[in-house]
Amino acid sequence: QNANGLPRVLAKTKTEDETFDVLEEIKEGACSEMALKRIFIRYRYEEGVYSHEFVWKEKGDTDEGADVTFDFAKISAKTKTRIKDGELDLGRIKRLCLYRNAVELLPMLKIHEDNKMDMLTLCCDTLSELGSLLERENKIFIGSVKEVWLGGHAINLLTKIETQKGNKMKKLVIYDGSLSKIEPLLESKEKIHLGKIKSLDMKNPESNGTKEKIREILETRNVILGSGETGKAIGNQILKKMHQSISGAW
Repeated sequence: QNANGLPRVLAKTKTEDETFDVLEEIKEGACSEMALKRIFIRYRYEEGVYSHEFVWKEKGDTDEGADVTFDFAKISAKTKTRIKDGELDLGRIKRLCLYRNAVELLPMLKIHEDNKMDMLTLCCDTLSELGSLLERENKIFIGSVKEVWLGGHAINLLTKIETQKGNKMKKLVIYDGSLSKIEPLLESKEKIHLGKIKSLDMKNPESNGTKEKIREILETRNVILGSGETGKAIGNQILKKMHQSISGAW
């Protein structure tokens, strides 16, 4: 609530601590009487630190969900302990974009089983920005998603995220990939649980076999939960679709 005792509709933060102060308020239910409308980056406050703005609105039955964007160069170890896995309920999420070390917010989010996300974007410039995500044994539930965009070192999260059972993804976009950036993915034997993928789009990969290797991984390791299908059949569908829609993509 604001100083007048009315529901809060806006919050602006300048630092990592201030941003997590607001997130803790949300975790504790302080903003539960309102629906989150969006979280976005306002400007770079200082090197590596971005200002975030939170906007709420009145709740409604037709709420399609919030647009959420976070960007952190580095979240301190102490700050990460403030919110545990699944404790942060932002309500319905329509679009979720996590850049650099902000990807470590993903397991903190409580994604509801009936949440239908239009787009999930995860992008990391360095391997260290993934934090401890690659060490996780449990996959991170992302619900039903129409499009997933994975960029740079975040491509390694293919084995760490899991869609809702029966999800039919319209598009998986892999961008700015290279064999050196996806070494953890190449070394891992973990299965991928992204459901059926209608279209695969590769943007700006290095021309050293990266596209072929990622395609092979999806063909052989993507498991369709509850169907008994392996990624092989789905991969062939992707390949056929790519030949039809993107000339010379492979």
